Amino acid sequence: MKGSRWFIVFIVAFLFIMFAIEYNLPKNFVWKPTFGHHDEQPFGCAVFDSVLSSSLPQGYTFSRKSLYQLEQEDTTQRRGILVISDNLRLSDVDVNALLKMAERGDKIMLVSTLFGRYLEDTLQFRSYYSYFSPMALKKYATSFMKKDSLHWIGDSTVYPRQTFYFYPQLCSSYFWGDSLPERVLAQRVFESNEFRYETEADSLTTDSLVYMPVAMSRRWGKGEVILVSTPLIFTNYGMLDGKNATYIFRLLSQMGKLPIVRTEGYMKETAQVQQSPFRYFLAHEPLRWALYLTMITIILFMIFTAKRRQRVIPVIHEPANKSLEFTELIGTLYFQKKDHADLVRKKFSYLAEELRREIEVDIEEVADDERSFHRIARKTGMDAGEIAKFIREVRPVIYGGRVIDAEQMKVYIDKMNEIINHI
Repeated sequence: MKGSRWFIVFIVAFLFIMFAIEYNLPKNFVWKPTFGHHDEQPFGCAVFDSVLSSSLPQGYTFSRKSLYQLEQEDTTQRRGILVISDNLRLSDVDVNALLKMAERGDKIMLVSTLFGRYLEDTLQFRSYYSYFSPMALKKYATSFMKKDSLHWIGDSTVYPRQTFYFYPQLCSSYFWGDSLPERVLAQRVFESNEFRYETEADSLTTDSLVYMPVAMSRRWGKGEVILVSTPLIFTNYGMLDGKNATYIFRLLSQMGKLPIVRTEGYMKETAQVQQSPFRYFLAHEPLRWALYLTMITIILFMIFTAKRRQRVIPVIHEPANKSLEFTELIGTLYFQKKDHADLVRKKFSYLAEELRREIEVDIEEVADDERSFHRIARKTGMDAGEIAKFIREVRPVIYGGRVIDAEQMKVYIDKMNEIINHI
């Protein structure tokens, strides 16, 4: 017994020390974009959603429905729909649902590097996609090279023009085309030697600089479709990147005073799964094997300990229900004493209490007989005259001490049971 106690103490102390060491080790960030609601890594959206939920007075909620499902919801309240994805290839069904919501007055913000050809043809724009490399981002950040600039050029009466600075890997996608939507909200500045579509952007070229839209909007019906090509900014990293959160709030302000719903309906299923401590352990091979060995050790310890200490467990029977037996015993005593009137008296008291509780009728009050009999008849569906006859016939037994035999007792009790069952 003493040796087993020290063994348990050693195992618990060892696990506590290992967890403490693991907890205090430097955390390795995962720079893979997931945009997950529960992902606290740089390119997840746990912090992003938390900040918006507490900052937007009009309301910010989270959903996993598609645009088609959101459009099918029967709601008269107009909403702002926010979709964030790295590769948003919308089908024609999704695009038609999106345009129907915008037609009704909803405002839809699509944040992605790709949008699908059907939407591009409908709104008459093209998007340039650039592959994101986490290694390139870390290399660029550690080299202390200057950031690229995004110029806010939206309505100057609401927000003054301002320049925001991001790493080029976060804002490398942009829009281009011969006929862009009505209003450009923000644009990125390129050096002309790095720009890939100069023939389509001659009108936007100034000396050696090229300005390409990264955020723009298009009126549609009573609503609006807002397109943003920089999804990596709409993450935990973008929200916590110095003063650049202002850029996010300026874009979201285009929703006006509408409540915003962010949907994860177009993300990979792996990004929608809530991260748990066990999922984190199983995702790393050393931690996974440490967890397996710990569980095997505990199981072996329980098996060998159970062999030495197991005792016979006594069978405890469930207490028997004696209520029916007691009732039969009391009934037998009354029957042997031939006190039939007392049994009818007790049954009548029970009937009177039931009528008072269920339909608020007091049959012990003689002055209210007519009202009581008609109320009982309406409630039970029985004939009022039959009820009146029975009550007046049984009262001499209850109050007058009239002696009855067993057959009369059975008739009275059956009649009272009939009334109770019809209440």
